[in-house]
Amino acid sequence: MTTSDRTTPGARGTSIVVLALAGLIVLTAWPATAAAGEVTAAVCPAAPPGVQAFADDVTAWVKWGVLALIGIGAVVSLGSILVGRIFSHPHASRYGAMGVAVVVMVAITYTVILTILDSITGSGCT
Repeated sequence: MTTSDRTTPGARGTSIVVLALAGLIVLTAWPATAAAGEVTAAVCPAAPPGVQAFADDVTAWVKWGVLALIGIGAVVSLGSILVGRIFSHPHASRYGAMGVAVVVMVAITYTVILTILDSITGSGCT
């Protein structure tokens, strides 16, 4: 391998910065697809007639069921930690701690999914 085949770290970093700046310039200079005064038609999602009440009921049941499962999972995980500490069973404590972490991750995912669904089927159109 010759010295001309090697790239120096400074050259690699400089090329990345140049490419990023070039991409930024292209994106900011790109012409807009719609004129300033042009209004595009917004299509909102709408349930077929007579289905909205049923869809609301099913969505409410699923939300309630998931919240109940998250609560049960949290109580069981905390109970496992407590039982593991009381009876000197480290595996139970470890599984309980992992369960608490999983419950927190599921709760965060649940919140994100509800936000995404609300943005898709909410009252505003995008």
